Amino acid sequence: MILRPADSLKRLIRRYQLALLLVLMAAAGCGVAWASFWQSGYQRSLRFNELLVEAQAVRGDLYRQIKTVDTLRGDGPRDDYWQRLYRIDEHFYRMRRAADTSDEQASIARMEAAYGLILAAMNRAITVPDSDASAAAFDTWQTGDFESAYSRLTQQVAARRDALAERMGLWNRMAPWLAWLPLIFGIALALWLNRRFVREFLRPLERLVAGTREIAHGRLDYRLRPQGVAEVRHLADTLNAMAAELEHKRHALVEREREAALGALVPVIAHNIRNPLAGIRANAQMLDRQATVDDVEETGADIMDAADRLERWLDALLSYLHPLDLERTPCQLDTIVDGAIAALGGRLAADDIELVRERAPVVVEADAPLLEQALHGLLANALEASPAQAQIMVRTDVSDAGQAMLDIVDAGPGMAVVPDPRSSAPLPTTKRRGTGLGIPFAYKVIQAHGGTLEYQPAPGGGTRVRVSLTVKDVS
Repeated sequence: MILRPADSLKRLIRRYQLALLLVLMAAAGCGVAWASFWQSGYQRSLRFNELLVEAQAVRGDLYRQIKTVDTLRGDGPRDDYWQRLYRIDEHFYRMRRAADTSDEQASIARMEAAYGLILAAMNRAITVPDSDASAAAFDTWQTGDFESAYSRLTQQVAARRDALAERMGLWNRMAPWLAWLPLIFGIALALWLNRRFVREFLRPLERLVAGTREIAHGRLDYRLRPQGVAEVRHLADTLNAMAAELEHKRHALVEREREAALGALVPVIAHNIRNPLAGIRANAQMLDRQATVDDVEETGADIMDAADRLERWLDALLSYLHPLDLERTPCQLDTIVDGAIAALGGRLAADDIELVRERAPVVVEADAPLLEQALHGLLANALEASPAQAQIMVRTDVSDAGQAMLDIVDAGPGMAVVPDPRSSAPLPTTKRRGTGLGIPFAYKVIQAHGGTLEYQPAPGGGTRVRVSLTVKDVS
């Protein structure tokens, strides 16, 4: 019963069922063989005892019959004599029925022949008065073949009985060991089949589950190794085909999204590059003419300001287009928010803005520097939207659903255009230092963390920015 690699789970289960059936049949066979042996031995032992008992009964009745011959001479009652002879015939009949070998049959026949001679002598003794027939019968019994045949029969039966007793004694000595054979065979077979079952089904299934988990985590280039029974190998091949198809579709989707993003970015890129370059060109043309030193200094400052603006926009564009590689660690959300506020520097005091802070101890698993950069952009937008002597509310909390919440509420006029989180295009901006990529970058970072970013009208005016993140379980 060799398990080949091409076996299926159905065939493997059938092998288990067959193995169980074999163990049960072996146990039942041993039980039947044991019972049959003991029944046969018991029957033979009874037969041997019956032969010996009947032979002894014939010998005893015949001896007593010879002793009573002298009392039966003449016309006395002879009922007991004839009844004893009838019993002797019955004993011979039982002996012939119990004998099952030719040697036993021959010994019984010799006993019957000798008995016939003795019976003839006894009959003469009781029918012929004053004869010596009784003495002749006794002599015939002592010197004839009866005792020789009786001794031979009893020796044969005793020898066979002793041999049977020896065999049964051997079985009795072997019984404690033979009784364990089916159990030992069953355990060995179960261990062997269990090893096969683990190697051909359980372990490949565990590898399949682990590989499926890898694919579910986004590793679509991961390939499962087909192993084990046919069903598991077929499932692995199917999952590999599915992962390959998903990988192909993901590449196609990413390519389409990249093309769409580039299509949306091209006009913005052209606009944001053309305007500074046009200013630089105009200022450079003015330098060709005769100008005063003050004019040269002012024109140079304008050129440097345009170049710096172009450089800032290109840096923001590169940050936005660069793939995110998160390095998450458990950290306090308030610590990240404090870092983003600190990055504003003295702009709060310079713009005469008051920042109201409300805290809540909540831990998130995040890439702290990247999330801080995204939150800094949102805070900078709130600062630039708020007028002088206004307040900006920054509050961290935990929602009823167990989510970490960050609210940034400004006192500005509100947003004319609500950002679309599915759009990769830069937003229009009227700020001198703005690039239009701050909010899309924040969307990208927060979505990469599995969170959400929402813009809502704030009560009393202004805009409320709500960031929702998953709370890290630290229990």
